[in-house]
Amino acid sequence: MFYINITCGLALISQEKMIVKCIGLAGVVGIISTVSAIFNAGGRLGFSAWADTMKDRNTIYKLIFILSIAFTGLVMVTGGIKNGEGNILLTVLVLGLIFVVNAGYGGGFSNVPTLLSDHYGMGSISALHGVTLSAWAFAGLTGNQIANFIVNSTGEFVTDAHGNSINPVGYQNVLYFTIVLYIIALCLSIFLVRPMDKDKK
Repeated sequence: MFYINITCGLALISQEKMIVKCIGLAGVVGIISTVSAIFNAGGRLGFSAWADTMKDRNTIYKLIFILSIAFTGLVMVTGGIKNGEGNILLTVLVLGLIFVVNAGYGGGFSNVPTLLSDHYGMGSISALHGVTLSAWAFAGLTGNQIANFIVNSTGEFVTDAHGNSINPVGYQNVLYFTIVLYIIALCLSIFLVRPMDKDKK
């Protein structure tokens, strides 16, 4: 679950600036990147605080995956990255996807230690957290590389009005990869992670 969340997050984040240029916001790329970073940090704090109110912290991962699937699906169905320039609704959807994925990336990362301690106990957390961080490192390699491969292998690079070389179809196709992984992660969260009963602890 953690590996998939980080892989999908980095797959989109690595193409974020070019996606923003695709929807006609080349002049404010820096501002949007800053806002994305704020959502990333806010996700770490917000999803952690939200998880503290829940009986089972795995629920927060279900919410992260459901939100990510919903926004990815909307942008896929509407062709938001390909058709977003000049369309306010599609632009908002694409920006929403970027911000939600960034928040989920941060929230998924911040909730790992508590999820591990809840399910496996504090005595095992050191070794398990080490394995989990190894998954994070591996995701750091695969997320970017797979996204770059998809962009370079599909669609066609064109030059926009600002002289940027962009591949709207390629960036759109990255979403097919990420939504499949998000669905797999959601299934893992629902069917393989046992629910916690804190009253029995």
